[in-house]
Amino acid sequence: MFAGRTLIVLLRRTAVISTVGVAVFAQTHSKGPGNSTYTESRTRNTSPRLADKIDEPDILDQYKRSSSRVEKIISVGDRSKMDYKEEADSIARSAYDLYKSTDWKVAKSSKDVKVFYKKSTEFDGHIYRAECIIGSPPEKVIRYILPSPRGLRGKWDKTVKESEVIEKIDEDLIVGRSATHSVAMGLISSRDFVDLITVRRYPDEGTISTNSRSIQRKDCPPKDGFVRGINYHGGTFCTAVEGDPNSCHVVNIVQTDLSGMLPTSVVESALPANLIDFFHDLDAALKDPNMNGF
Repeated sequence: MFAGRTLIVLLRRTAVISTVGVAVFAQTHSKGPGNSTYTESRTRNTSPRLADKIDEPDILDQYKRSSSRVEKIISVGDRSKMDYKEEADSIARSAYDLYKSTDWKVAKSSKDVKVFYKKSTEFDGHIYRAECIIGSPPEKVIRYILPSPRGLRGKWDKTVKESEVIEKIDEDLIVGRSATHSVAMGLISSRDFVDLITVRRYPDEGTISTNSRSIQRKDCPPKDGFVRGINYHGGTFCTAVEGDPNSCHVVNIVQTDLSGMLPTSVVESALPANLIDFFHDLDAALKDPNMNGF
């Protein structure tokens, strides 16, 4: 029991990045998210030191795992700008459909943030939806969420180890790679993601969003020291609050396969609180006067 609780605490102190704007842990177990009693029963005999040995597959193993899942990832390494834009349209439509869907169940809530979930149709896990009101206009929030140098994510998010734009297709469409720090002297390995990221605007709704999905790139294969994760289509939707142009309703939708071999029940138990922590950190960064110069 102590080992399971220890691993949950470690997961709470880090995050795996979805470049649509959320720090996520998104694998699943059948009981649903946030069930601490179930987690403890599953992890009572799990040693963190054992997790240290099995969390990070070697590069060849990662390549084989990635290849076996290629049908679930958009492969756009040799495509034209038009192909990128067609894929981005598909990602945006899928993310918008999730945004408008209503069949969500409550996972966890705090004073300011609510987290919901439902079963994913993309992989054996859950989709998560976290939402709150933030005291900043939509365009500013999106800028803080996008990866550096297109946005400011790398300037304030302490979980970010690396953030880069691999290719800029146009002002609102990029290929980005983000990675997290490892935790507890390498006990939990760094994760990285390579995503096609598109910014969309819905003027009739007063909404701006950033949507993404993982892709494969020949020029960005798995790297030593990182476990390559997969983000299925998701997005961050920022809608201006009626009567208050300096506030917006923010909805983050994520569905992420972390890969590696961390116990999925432990991973999922950390997720709802992790999403809430992310919103609090984002709000603090938006209010930080030292960020105004960026």
